[in-house]
Amino acid sequence: MDVQGNAQPDRVRKRRRRTMACTQCRTRKLRCDREYPTCSRCLKSRTPSKCTYEDGFLWQQPTTVATTTFASDRGSTVSSLPRDPSIDTPPDSGILTVSSRTEHFPTNDPPHMAMAGSPMHHDYHGLTGHALAPLYRSRPHDKERKDSFLETVLGAPKAAVNQEPYVNTGLLQRPKRPAPASEQDAQALSQVDDAHLDEEEDPLSPSDQLDLAPRMMMRGRETKTRFSGSGIFASLVAQFPDIRSFAEEIRLSAPIFAQVQSDLRRIKRGLFKRMVLNQPFPDPTTASLVSMLPSRGVVDELIGLYITYIESTHRILHVPSFLRELDQFWAMLDSPASLSAGFAVQVLLVLACAWNLADFASLQSKSAGELKCESAVEWTLHAGKWIENLHTKRPEITSMRLSILLILAQQSHGMKRSQAWLTTSTLVKQAMMAGYHRDPSRYTRISVFNKEMRRRIWITIVELDLQIALDRGMPPSVQSFDYDAAPGLNIYDDEIHENSTEVPQSRPLSEVTDSSFQSILSRSLPLRLQACSLMHSPRISCRYEDIQRLDGELTRHLSQIPAWATVEPHDIVTQHKVILWKGLIETKLSQSLLSVHTPFAIEARRESLFAPSARTRMDAAIRILSTQRRLHEISRTLSLSMLGEWTIHAYISICQILHTTEFDTCAPSYPTSSTFILHNIPGIPESLLSLVETALIALEERSLLMTKGAKDYYFLSTIVALVKSRLWPTQATMYKQQVVERVLSFAQILFSRHMNCPHLGDKGMGCFKNNQVAAFMAAPTMAPVMPTEFDPNGMHPPPQPGAMRPGEFDPFLEIFDWEDLTGMTFPC
Repeated sequence: MDVQGNAQPDRVRKRRRRTMACTQCRTRKLRCDREYPTCSRCLKSRTPSKCTYEDGFLWQQPTTVATTTFASDRGSTVSSLPRDPSIDTPPDSGILTVSSRTEHFPTNDPPHMAMAGSPMHHDYHGLTGHALAPLYRSRPHDKERKDSFLETVLGAPKAAVNQEPYVNTGLLQRPKRPAPASEQDAQALSQVDDAHLDEEEDPLSPSDQLDLAPRMMMRGRETKTRFSGSGIFASLVAQFPDIRSFAEEIRLSAPIFAQVQSDLRRIKRGLFKRMVLNQPFPDPTTASLVSMLPSRGVVDELIGLYITYIESTHRILHVPSFLRELDQFWAMLDSPASLSAGFAVQVLLVLACAWNLADFASLQSKSAGELKCESAVEWTLHAGKWIENLHTKRPEITSMRLSILLILAQQSHGMKRSQAWLTTSTLVKQAMMAGYHRDPSRYTRISVFNKEMRRRIWITIVELDLQIALDRGMPPSVQSFDYDAAPGLNIYDDEIHENSTEVPQSRPLSEVTDSSFQSILSRSLPLRLQACSLMHSPRISCRYEDIQRLDGELTRHLSQIPAWATVEPHDIVTQHKVILWKGLIETKLSQSLLSVHTPFAIEARRESLFAPSARTRMDAAIRILSTQRRLHEISRTLSLSMLGEWTIHAYISICQILHTTEFDTCAPSYPTSSTFILHNIPGIPESLLSLVETALIALEERSLLMTKGAKDYYFLSTIVALVKSRLWPTQATMYKQQVVERVLSFAQILFSRHMNCPHLGDKGMGCFKNNQVAAFMAAPTMAPVMPTEFDPNGMHPPPQPGAMRPGEFDPFLEIFDWEDLTGMTFPC
């Protein structure tokens, strides 16, 4: 206390930057040159294997960044891999702190961000040009900071820098850090001692300019590659660096996997792959298309499901006109020459979209003949080939509808998932060439009815393209300033018809109509387009206050979802529609919040400024899974209608949060994140895992209905078991047993559903037709797990009795190829 009575100002507590060195040099308090993979001191001491670096940062020399390459054999270990100095290891997504030695962007030029299909100078909702510029931190002390070449890593560094064969340099490619401007700067950096590395640093503020590289996945090599952005859920799997060893323990403890190897491969490819999807068929004709239609009762039930659960959320048809044409179609069946092949294709695609929402037994009871399990897949294939042979030079609204319905049908059955982003991008451009993106009220030659239909179709196309872009981790094809077409009116379909001469009055948004969902969701469309473009750019360049502004706008739209009180409480169909609308709007907005906050939320463990992102990410994931569980408890149809890529993203986000503990933080001086609450308040982990388990049940049901879908279901089962094993290690054996049971049970159910189907081929049900799987399930006993550590000579542990060696068979590396995750999307 000051004896003169003058108040002393409170001293601001500053944190010390942790000394950057390998564990051996830090323990011995020696200067480390931070060479990777082995520093010079450890190399001279002849103990290179002990040279390790702690999790949480990526170490680099200023001028050279050497790395290692992985052998093509997946069974090889990291220790046996040669070092290739010609390949650089770029840093993972992180906060880039650029020093004065780095070449800055010109300050006299207006900064801007490139977006797909958009001018460079536009901005929206407060995201100004400066906020979207290629940004860097500029502070007075930049010249004095000697450690600015260190960059934090988005995610587990072992998964990013050759420590895990699952995520290798062929999968994760990240932009390089700019090198120092001169050799003198590089020498100055190498001469910095530990005292300078411990200099204090001012904390980040929301107005500081940041530059982050989002995760990306690259499959293949050389010129034959496939790119996927951060929206692919496999990009989050790298946050589980111990997943490989955990999967290896499951494999070694379950010899039955070796016995059912060939059957698991068939499931991985999909049971429809050989004899349905790849079976050639002649070009469809009007007669062949009409002959594929099922009985009238089956058609009516599927069309009813489509109108309630799909058309109400994707405005494609004018329902009264479609039903009237359908009645005329049935009346003309006796005169095939007068039937329209285009309308038959439209009906087949509508039926295919709703096929998985129906109860197969109920459909069979209304069918005059026996229905096949692959009927909807065949309808989609034949309709797609007819559309492909159409060769429309000037697309009109019917061809637009057919293209949208084809995309939705393919998504509902897991077909052509890797081509979906290309298909929607082409559809957007076709619609723009037809002028659907411009305000139709400017043109007098378009009727009132067609103006309204054009508006609905355009918004549906943009929403579909945005959703697939989010799922794929790619930028959307358009932005809000690329079009001026307004959303459709909030009216009932029967308020407008082909001969309408006056525009009907749009009803209040709080009133339930046939277009209520689109009317509400389209209000946030420009904001979600902007967020998707920003987060899936090569560099996420913004200030954190801009992220907070995006968060505020998305949250505002969440709070403005109408209550939509139904007029008749006994109207179950309307009630289900309203429940689905609310859930989907809330989920789509939450998905945008997840996309915006996930990179910052993972960094929150090292930077306290991003703590709000960690909380928002967890809240958004919980909201998505809670909505999914609520609809799952109401009805199976609502649950299936709600599932999407957002479900898997939220699922893995919750698992990653639970998998992370306070001991994982690499900077203990930073404030603790929300993980402290998760791991210290009783019951919270159990409640979150309950949400995850319910979502897994729903995803299992969806995977059983799709042509493919086993890989993602098995990986999700393994991840939740890993999280449980980390939370409660004493019960790890039981959780591993659950994974084995889920894998075998899934395969058994899938084969049993198709036991009499010819597309199983000569192999039939394979091993799942006898009782060996049932015997294993009746008396589940797992072989003791051998240590997964490898000796210095690279020898594998001795195999368990009945199991094959890792090099011969590994269900988690070969059957459910980890690398294949980078090319997967999940239908929305």
